[in-house]
Amino acid sequence: MQPWGDTVREEAQKYVDLCKEFARAMNRVEEAFGTIGSQLSKEERAQVVQEVLAFLGSEEVTGAYTREIARELIAQLGAAGMYADYKGSTDAYIQ
Repeated sequence: MQPWGDTVREEAQKYVDLCKEFARAMNRVEEAFGTIGSQLSKEERAQVVQEVLAFLGSEEVTGAYTREIARELIAQLGAAGMYADYKGSTDAYIQ
């Protein structure tokens, strides 16, 4: 039973599971970027971001929306890892 009271058909549950997988993966990336500043040099951090951005521009990533959103998220997470004093966005809706 789901928290909202109804069961989800197997076909629908596949979408729920896929979204959960995505959220868990993003959480792992966020946690990793949170410690990148203490584990890699500035040059290595820049290289990581450049390689990820190059991957996002490759033929392996076919969705334009995926490319755009991933670039934005990686940029935000990269900023957090690049600066020891980065406090995140000043936008209240993000905090």
